[in-house]
Amino acid sequence: MAQRDNLIATYQNNPTLQSQYTQQQYLDMFGFDEQTPTLPVMPTNPNDPVKPEGVQNIIGQNLNQGGGYNPYDANANINTTYRPNYDFRKSQDYNPELSDLQNQKIMQNMENYKGYDYYNKPDPTGLAKFANQAINYVPYIGPIKRGIEFVTGAIGDKMPINKRAILENELRGSGVYTDDIGRIAIGPDGKYNTPEGIMAGYNANMMTDKTFDKRTGNISKSLQNKTSLTEQQINDIVNEIATTGKYSGTLTDEDLGVNNLFSNLLNVNFAKYNFKNQKKKTQEIIDFQKSERDRKKREKAAATLEKARQEALNNPTSLYSSGSNYRSIDSSGNPVTAQSAPGTTQFDSKTGKGRRDFNDGGRVYLYNRLK
Repeated sequence: MAQRDNLIATYQNNPTLQSQYTQQQYLDMFGFDEQTPTLPVMPTNPNDPVKPEGVQNIIGQNLNQGGGYNPYDANANINTTYRPNYDFRKSQDYNPELSDLQNQKIMQNMENYKGYDYYNKPDPTGLAKFANQAINYVPYIGPIKRGIEFVTGAIGDKMPINKRAILENELRGSGVYTDDIGRIAIGPDGKYNTPEGIMAGYNANMMTDKTFDKRTGNISKSLQNKTSLTEQQINDIVNEIATTGKYSGTLTDEDLGVNNLFSNLLNVNFAKYNFKNQKKKTQEIIDFQKSERDRKKREKAAATLEKARQEALNNPTSLYSSGSNYRSIDSSGNPVTAQSAPGTTQFDSKTGKGRRDFNDGGRVYLYNRLK
C-alpha cells in the first residue's frame, strides 16, 4: 500500500497532474485499479495543516522544499541548451569515396539547406562576443586566460568521458529536458502527456528498456480492463512504434472512452523509441571521442619521432646529447636500426661516443627491441 499512498500523495500535491487526470486515472497508469481513499492524519492542533499519510519527499512530491523543484511542474530554469558535437557530425557524414573538396562542398550545401551551419560551431555574437573581446583588455588577464586554455587542453584528453553529460545533451537536442540531478523534467511549456514529458521524474542515466516496459505493462492492463482492446492489439501498437517510431492507427482516448490512458501508452513508447536512439548516438559519440584521443596520441608520438629525426639530420654532432632519441642515422637522416645495419654504427667507439655493436647494448637496438 505504501507505493499506492505515495502515488496518491504525488497526485494531490501536483496541480499539473490534477489538470490532466482524475486520481483514479493516474493510479491506473501504475496498475492500481481499485480506488481506496487515503485518510489524512488529523492534526493535534486545529491550526496545524492536515498532512497525508505516506512517505514524504518521493520523486514528484514536496521537491520545492529546500530550494528544489518538482520535475512534474513546468520550470523555466531547467537546462534547455543543446550543444552539438560538430566534429562528430563531420565524421558521420564524411564520404571517404569523395575528395576533401567534394565533401566540403556537400557540407556547405547542407548549411544552405538547413539555414544554419550544421557542421561548424557558430562564431560568438552579441554579448558573448563583446565579453570575449573585453576580457583581453583586462590587465594581466591574457597570460591567465592562455594558461587556463593550455591546462584545459592538456588535461581534457586525460579526463574520463562523461557519458551522463553526453546523454543529457543529446536528449535536450530531441526536446527532452533534465533537471540539475539528471531527472527528466517537463519543459517550460508545462506539458506532461507528451513523448518529451511523459517520463518526468525518472533519472535519465538510470533508465533502461525495462523502465518503459513496466509502465507499458501497467497501462496495457488498465486498457484491457476498461476498453475493448485486446492484449494482442496493444502489443501490435507497441511493436509498430518500436520499429518505426510512429503509430499509423486512428484510435484516440475519446474513441475508447478513456481520459489520456491510450495517449499515455503511445507517448511512453514514443519516448522509449527516442530514448533508444539518443542512447545509441551517445555511445557513438563516446566511441568517436575515444578514437580521436587515440589518433591524437599517435600523431603526437609521430611528431616527436619526426622532430628527433630532423634534429639528428640537421645536427649529427649532438646525437649523443642526453635528450636525443636516436644514437645513429643513415645518410638520409633516418635512424639506423639493428635490422638495417646489424652490428654497425656511424660512430667509432674509439671516439667515446657510443658502442659499435647494437647487440652489445646499443640504445637504438634496445628501442626497436622494445617496440
